[in-house]
Amino acid sequence: MVRKSASAGPPVFHAPMRLDWTDDKLRALSQEQLLNLLANLDRQRLSGRVSAAEAAAADQRITALLTGRNRQKRRAQVQHAGAAVAAETP
Repeated sequence: MVRKSASAGPPVFHAPMRLDWTDDKLRALSQEQLLNLLANLDRQRLSGRVSAAEAAAADQRITALLTGRNRQKRRAQVQHAGAAVAAETP
């Protein structure tokens, strides 16, 4: 009987607990990674792990690095999230 060795899974992105993203680190990320980082930032803000002021500042820095097409995607994400929050509020 041959035992199967644990195969390496796909890499997983873990958002940092602190927002110490330098401009150089942000510029090194792909557009998809920037969009994921913004989505994670939204989740952290909603859960209270990041203050609204810190989130807004980081959002502005990250959004500035997005291409026009991805800025449109981001605007759609924000609008969708805003509509979802409005629907949940009684």
